[in-house]
Amino acid sequence: MVKSQIHVSAPNLLCICIDKAGGGRYVGRMYDKYSKQPFLFEELGQLVNRMEYLFDRIGYPQASTAVRHFAKDKTNRIQKKEGMMQVLKTEDIISQSGSRATFVVHVQYRQNATWQGNIMWAETQQCSSFRSALELLKLIDGALNVKTKDGDRSVKEKML
Repeated sequence: MVKSQIHVSAPNLLCICIDKAGGGRYVGRMYDKYSKQPFLFEELGQLVNRMEYLFDRIGYPQASTAVRHFAKDKTNRIQKKEGMMQVLKTEDIISQSGSRATFVVHVQYRQNATWQGNIMWAETQQCSSFRSALELLKLIDGALNVKTKDGDRSVKEKML
């Protein structure tokens, strides 16, 4: 495992709170610095779409590839909103917690049409790097499927 750090001063720092998990479905909340209200999601696809939308709106991290659409109408493009104001402090974001698990995520790059960054599982203080959005989702899924019964491997071994 490569130790990674979460940069709490990052403008796109996110806190993902998972409240319900079962049957491959995760329900929870996502907190960011630009909204007082959390984004509520009922599946990880909604979460990924909202994260991408936020990154496009704040222009960070900048995407290295242009998004392509099936439709020829390009009016659906999201324009960077100049001067988006941060309404929550980092402390307000990272102090949130989910009923099942809490993750602090910092996406550092959007290269090769995916994300690279760091994730911290707040309950265990374990950090890990991810090289794609899929790997990020697998880390979250793996953490939520950890069994903590006696005789099982440690939580750390299972997450990574």
